[in-house]
Amino acid sequence: MIRRRMLLLISFFLLVTGNVFGEYKAKNVFIVVGDQFRHDESFGDRTHQNVPNLWNKMIPEGSTCVTFYGNPSYMVLVHLAILTGSWKDLRREDPEDYPDKPTMFEYFRKSRKLDQKSCYFITSKPEFNFMTYSNSDDYGEDYGATEEFTKEKNNDDELCTKLFSFMKANHPRLVFVILGGAKSFNKKQVPADMTRYRSQLKKMDEHIWQIWQQVQSDPVYKDQTDFFFLNDHGDILLQEDCDDECKRYLVMVALGPDIKKKVSLENKWRQTNICATVGAILGFPTPQVDKDARPITDFLLTGGK
Repeated sequence: MIRRRMLLLISFFLLVTGNVFGEYKAKNVFIVVGDQFRHDESFGDRTHQNVPNLWNKMIPEGSTCVTFYGNPSYMVLVHLAILTGSWKDLRREDPEDYPDKPTMFEYFRKSRKLDQKSCYFITSKPEFNFMTYSNSDDYGEDYGATEEFTKEKNNDDELCTKLFSFMKANHPRLVFVILGGAKSFNKKQVPADMTRYRSQLKKMDEHIWQIWQQVQSDPVYKDQTDFFFLNDHGDILLQEDCDDECKRYLVMVALGPDIKKKVSLENKWRQTNICATVGAILGFPTPQVDKDARPITDFLLTGGK
């Protein structure tokens, strides 16, 4: 009888606190994806001249995973794999249809009974207009995120303006950003293309830093937000040239109150692990993620301590 009462008390506590995984400090999570953010011109460049903010200001305050993988079978829509924790929706008859697997927005809102403004999705790539909710009977549009797109495609200056305005007005707790200002080229392209790309990469680095600075300057977010930056796919752009090892050259950086500092991970994690990791931090279950899409515990401070 005593044991049963203890279990009931523990269950009640977890229900009230809303975190079934432990006491993490962060009340908010931001995920920023750099579309076309290539390894060779960023972290793979020993000078790091194109990513000075990420390399010199952000990484020293957080953790990186140097063996972060994608999936060699899927070269497109990996943004969706990050959101759902599954590879299963990446090849569909209609690429613009909503996914069958629930997104982290749906898990979060349904579990915590939150309104739509608690979750925010913004991108400067309007073709990604099907990522805020799924076709799942158990979740769906009623639990989707607020979505915004820039009027001008790939205009990340406009994106930041919209993002910062929404943050100030609504303070969403789960934010997903896709930056689209960089246009990558195959390495065999003309030198002028690569010069332009490196300039775009520097600009993207500035936007990532601006978003983190905006988070840290807001008393609602400061020291209460875990921040993830990652790119969409590996350095090799042509599918026939790519295998699992080339996909190893993804970029993933995390920082915030629940993230260890100055840690470089060498365990093999994938983009699908992000959804369950966010669930662990914010305290919501992710029942339909892939079996191996467990939380990335390596860089998480246990219980936020």
